[in-house]
Amino acid sequence: MSACLCLLVLCLPAIVSAHQPYCEFADLTAQAPWQVPDPAISYAYFGNVYPGWDIDYFAFDAHAGQSILLSLSIPANDENEDAIYAPLMAVIGPGLPGELPPELPDGLQVPADAGAKMVALGDAPAYFYEPYGRVHFWNYEDDFFRAPQDDRYTVALWHPDRQVGRYAFVIGQREVWGGDLECFMAYNIYWTPIIEGANPYRDTPMDELLHEPSRVINMDARDAPSLELQVYRLADGSYNLQLKTSNFSFSPQNIDKAPVIGEGHAHLYVDGVKLARIYGQWHHLPTLPPGAELLTVSLYANNHQGFAFNGEVISASVRLADLGSK
Repeated sequence: MSACLCLLVLCLPAIVSAHQPYCEFADLTAQAPWQVPDPAISYAYFGNVYPGWDIDYFAFDAHAGQSILLSLSIPANDENEDAIYAPLMAVIGPGLPGELPPELPDGLQVPADAGAKMVALGDAPAYFYEPYGRVHFWNYEDDFFRAPQDDRYTVALWHPDRQVGRYAFVIGQREVWGGDLECFMAYNIYWTPIIEGANPYRDTPMDELLHEPSRVINMDARDAPSLELQVYRLADGSYNLQLKTSNFSFSPQNIDKAPVIGEGHAHLYVDGVKLARIYGQWHHLPTLPPGAELLTVSLYANNHQGFAFNGEVISASVRLADLGSK
């Protein structure tokens, strides 16, 4: 071990003795949550809400009746800050109320056999100086979640107004030395603002953030868009595609902005491989890959969430073999 690293490790106990620090180097999703090693031990997970529609997920295993501390700290630079970043959190899992809280965001899916309850954080965070790390936080109130049964539970975190920002998710009470050395080395970045358009994640590409396929907006039958695809083969071997929709309008001027129900764009796929975005009713396709068999178009919101019905993105397909030949 180098002398420099030895010195850093010797400095670690003070900062990590209160909460073991971990950082969101890769964007957390429902499919890839941060797995809390032991919810009885105190951890501080430094994360980002980015893009604005982002929902971060934390999973932990609990025993029936176990009381688990949940809280939230916001890195602070000034005691007189006008606006304190205020994400919301909810616990999801079996044995919780089946009547879902109205605060849950559209992109959050709760399994059929699970319920959800909001984490009570209060609305008046306290300004706090952390002497070991020599940094300030806005600390929200502690909430104690009591597990209804032996099972796995998930905490979801999001911002109700889709504002980007940084936070520290706190879980557990027992102080044990530890944490992630890489996180400690990157610790100070969480006291700098997120810049819109700049990727705050080391291990998640920006394109993946904007095109996360698992994020959908589920619609009911009354409001769900409909989509019909017609394909016309032209004499020069190219194709014209016509998209007929209802409850939907194309909005190329709003791409990458917040989602609006019933507006957005379409994605064009050839045999399951994305080929292009479509921003209007008509689209010209000059050529196709050799051996292409199936054209599919799907409807997406401005922020690239798929519009879905019964959990499936609203799509229409045409087999090229059904077009006949000229």
